[in-house]
Amino acid sequence: MQKNLVNKDFERAVKQLRRILPRLSFGLLIGTYLISALIMGIFHAQTATNLGFYVAAFLVPLAIQAGRGTLVFFFQLNPARIQMRYSIGLIAATGLLLLSLWEACLVMWDYGLAWTVSVGTLMLIGWIIELMILRETMFVSQMELYQNKAQWQELQKYYIAKSDFEQFLDDLTDGKRPSIPTLDFPGEAKVLEAPNTEEGSKIPIEEEEKLELPESGKVFSPSQNGQTNH
Repeated sequence: MQKNLVNKDFERAVKQLRRILPRLSFGLLIGTYLISALIMGIFHAQTATNLGFYVAAFLVPLAIQAGRGTLVFFFQLNPARIQMRYSIGLIAATGLLLLSLWEACLVMWDYGLAWTVSVGTLMLIGWIIELMILRETMFVSQMELYQNKAQWQELQKYYIAKSDFEQFLDDLTDGKRPSIPTLDFPGEAKVLEAPNTEEGSKIPIEEEEKLELPESGKVFSPSQNGQTNH
């Protein structure tokens, strides 16, 4: 039976919206940064006593917003760095939002409640966009690792080794004698060096055969396939 439950025009519009939304969301976020810095700069400039303070009134808020964006998204530069639920980016975004709202109240309060609420709402919208983009970028990074199983295994080895190394340092700090762990990851066989072979080949432990030495007074006879003679 032919399915006519979905409007094809609406479906195409949704696909176009999905293509536009990433650039739109980043554009809106950068726009909120710039507008917030500009508004703070305008009101700080009104109290500037000389040219230096007038220029700083715009540069300082702009630098604050640029630093805010860097702190929030810095760890997304490396997809192998796993971000937890309460990451540094989330903490930085929330902390700087509270500072920005406090600054807006101090600066805008003399100009009325309407201005204060408007600027505060703009900053709050920027914070929500930050969290949404941060969440999506973390999801994309995790999907990249999931689709590349080789990178996933390397990342697993790194974090296990890092945990063992931190435990090693903790034992040293506590005055204990640390034990050096043997890293044995799934799918990897330990190898032993064969000293008597010409090429120095490596023999997996799983295939290693135990050699029994003859008892005292017995020697191997080549003619009897390893049987012993008294």
